[in-house]
Amino acid sequence: MIIEDASIDWKEEVANDPRLQVVVDEIPSRDELRFEHEDRIYCAIHDGFVQYYTWSGEGNDGGYAGRCFTIRMVDGEQITLRGPFSSRAGCVNQRSFGPVVDVRLTTDPSTLERGHTFRSGSLTLEAAKQAIDLVDEDAHLERQLKYSSKEPVWVPVRDNGGNEA
Repeated sequence: MIIEDASIDWKEEVANDPRLQVVVDEIPSRDELRFEHEDRIYCAIHDGFVQYYTWSGEGNDGGYAGRCFTIRMVDGEQITLRGPFSSRAGCVNQRSFGPVVDVRLTTDPSTLERGHTFRSGSLTLEAAKQAIDLVDEDAHLERQLKYSSKEPVWVPVRDNGGNEA
């Protein structure tokens, strides 16, 4: 996966955190990924791309409308997650995976101009830093603790404010 371009949706009209938007040459398929498991989180990191699920390991958790996802573990074992949930980077960062950053991804460069039709995704912190260096304005990723469980997340901030990651 090659990072080609990036921008930031500052979300200045709403209370949400800014989101890094990234154009890549390709998004790895689930078949290319090898997952690790820790405390209900199944996480795969491949060439800067990150995909993760949370699943109890028992029955169907009801996420994704009960849909099943077959994944391959790093040891080669193939397992089926029944109704997992997607989770978020902060939960992954509380485990030994990461650090990872939630972003918006696309393989279509015109998506940056339109500002929509991204897919949600995640990158390693190293890949996200490469992407933010391509943004047309001075910005960096700031480590913040969010939510009641103090999850570590990295959020884009303008260089005139915040602490660098």
